Amino acid sequence: MRVTFAHGLWSSTESSKAEWMRDQGWEVVVRDMRKHGWDLASQTKVVLEAIDEQGPFDALIGSSFGGLATANAAAQRPDLSLRLVLLAPAFGYPRLVESTLGTEAMAAWQREGAHAFHPPGWEDAVVMPWSFVEIARDLAWPELVHPTAILHGKEDDVVPLANSEQAVENRPHATLKVVNDGHRLHASLPFLPELVEAVCSR
Repeated sequence: MRVTFAHGLWSSTESSKAEWMRDQGWEVVVRDMRKHGWDLASQTKVVLEAIDEQGPFDALIGSSFGGLATANAAAQRPDLSLRLVLLAPAFGYPRLVESTLGTEAMAAWQREGAHAFHPPGWEDAVVMPWSFVEIARDLAWPELVHPTAILHGKEDDVVPLANSEQAVENRPHATLKVVNDGHRLHASLPFLPELVEAVCSR
């Protein structure tokens, strides 16, 4: 099994999810999602480079923000035979940020042009320009044009399950598996092989 993995916004190429996949005997291509920058267009470009320069892959796998970037990249290659498995993908990302920060903080971010985030476990803050939000607005809900399986936890407190439900609505080639887990989905990774097999069979 040969897959590419797009890690989340605050994660890295040392992702434990990628390591879990390697433990299954898979060949996992992990690229630095922040290679070209933090915004969604830049991270989508990283996935596109993997598709165009290192493909083909049995499946494209992405987690959270990386899942949204993966969906955007695949949507830009509608004529290729691609298969997607998305883990709690951050569809509707600008709304997610607003629900976390609040209306006043969002207004201040826009007014001041930047906002400092303090990712868990990071020593330094990450300062994001307002363009980070503007770019995400245009890429928040990509079309799922390829066979796609989404894994999402009922207890996700970062990306609501409803976002994945909306993403697969009226898309017969997209499926959603709901599990008793949170956003990180660590307890649910054993479902990955069956999801990859399911999309590969379509």
